[in-house]
Amino acid sequence: MSISRTPPRSMLEIAQNEMIMRDRIADILCDGPKTIPEIVKILEFPSNEVTVWVFGMRRYKMVEETGRADVDGYFKYELLEKSEDEESED
Repeated sequence: MSISRTPPRSMLEIAQNEMIMRDRIADILCDGPKTIPEIVKILEFPSNEVTVWVFGMRRYKMVEETGRADVDGYFKYELLEKSEDEESED
C-alpha cells in the first residue's frame, strides 16, 4: 500500500502565508491561550508551518508564552494587547 504525501513547502511559500495566518492565529488566541499543537489542530496546517508563524508573532511581540511548559514541553501562547502608542503608529 502506497501512501501519497505532498512534499513539504519551502520557507518562502510558508513566509508568503504569514500575514494571513497571523490574523487567523490571533483570532484563535482571542479565545484564550493555546499550545502550538492546539493551534495546529484548529488550523489543520503542518506543525512546522504553524511554529514558524507563531514564532514570528512572538518575535514581533504579538504573542508571548504563559506560565510553564506542560508535561509534553509545550508552552501556551497568548495574544498581547497593543498599547495606545503602537496603535497610533499603524
